[in-house]
Amino acid sequence: MVGPSPVTYTAYELTCCNKADIEQLWQPGTEVDLHWIVDSRTTTAVSPGHKVVITATLMGPYSDIDTLKHASSATKLVQGSVITMDDSVPPAEPPVSIFLLPVDLPPGYYNLEFKSDFGGGNSAGGASIIRVGIK
Repeated sequence: MVGPSPVTYTAYELTCCNKADIEQLWQPGTEVDLHWIVDSRTTTAVSPGHKVVITATLMGPYSDIDTLKHASSATKLVQGSVITMDDSVPPAEPPVSIFLLPVDLPPGYYNLEFKSDFGGGNSAGGASIIRVGIK
């Protein structure tokens, strides 16, 4: 005897970020928009739809990339705006995290850490290197 077919739905997730956002030179005293990329996948689940909270934090400065990769702490933190979404509903437009960079933000290399929190202790994340005020 064959049981009922599993319920499937399309789940939407965000990945960071448009390449141009990461590669541009970020300047102290400006607003930087971080454009997320919407991906979809088919998922089997009993109860579709989960609240997902996406955060992004800029941490630094570091004098060079090698120091950034091996350092354990940063002296400056800049929190981007938080995005909340339901993973079963596609966003009308790709979400944007907004960073308001302080005028006195020191130049250097910064670690941009991003995280998607799915609740229940489940999360995924990553990082990118950002240049602030240096060429």
